Amino acid sequence: MMDSFNSRFAVHIKDFIRYKEALGYSQSSYFKFLTQFDRFCLSTFPEETSLTKELLMQWACLRPNENENGLKRRMVALREFGKYLNTIGIEAYVIPSEMIGDFKPFFPYLFTDEQLAAFFAAADNMPPHKLSPYRQLIVPVIFRLLYCCGLRPSEVRLIRCEDINLETGNIYIRDTKVHKERTVVMAPDMLSLCNKYDAKMSTVQNNRDYFFPHPDRTTYSATWVQKQFWKCWKNTGIHFRGTTAPRVYDFRHNYATRILMKWVEEGRDLYTWLPYLSAYMGHSDFSSTAYYIHLLPERLVKASTIEWRRFSDLIPEVRS
Repeated sequence: MMDSFNSRFAVHIKDFIRYKEALGYSQSSYFKFLTQFDRFCLSTFPEETSLTKELLMQWACLRPNENENGLKRRMVALREFGKYLNTIGIEAYVIPSEMIGDFKPFFPYLFTDEQLAAFFAAADNMPPHKLSPYRQLIVPVIFRLLYCCGLRPSEVRLIRCEDINLETGNIYIRDTKVHKERTVVMAPDMLSLCNKYDAKMSTVQNNRDYFFPHPDRTTYSATWVQKQFWKCWKNTGIHFRGTTAPRVYDFRHNYATRILMKWVEEGRDLYTWLPYLSAYMGHSDFSSTAYYIHLLPERLVKASTIEWRRFSDLIPEVRS
């Protein structure tokens, strides 16, 4: 992966990523954005060796189909890269933090039961592709695992065979967003599906390292997973015009919201149960989990006997 950088900044980009990894950051925190930046430099500033304001201002333009938060994430990555270059004695322009500004509040897409049924039916009928010969095996399982276990897309892509116990249903999650390793447990039906998938996959790629392997025995990219996600939706015939389009990550949001809905309907004390959900999902603090309370149907909130005032200091404010 580190050999994919070819611009005049390649050496410093590699050193920067290693530096961040040494500080405890995941490689995935910066790799995607710096790969894009490296390609941008090759095509637009092929001879540039300095991180100049002119270069970064062209980099910091909103792209077609890119939202503002996506642009901000790209800018943050290059701001950190510029700070790193200055630290090691190389003059570089640092994007001002006030230019980046605050991230806009995000509201996930909550699927209906009918939409989920249609999506998974499409996933079950995904045909193989010459560049993805295992696609018809992987797609039905990887998306169900995302939804049924509330995993982050990066976590499910990086599951190693040694980290998943197909007898107990335990999955050890090591590559996490907040570097907080944890174990999640699959439900019996998900475990059964993973066992059937593993038996089939073992016949086409022996002794694989990753549970969802690329044909070259590495992992599939986040972009590949997103493309398969949209292929499934396209095959359902469902359109999302005039509304927030769903993302792969929304399976995780839906998992959390549906767990909370179930607990509210059962009359459980969310203040007692929320820490369990937080630990299962690998959140760094309870407020990240309590955020999902905002997404509960109003009828449930009003009808329940939960004392919502107990959460007033825990639930983060959502601005419209």
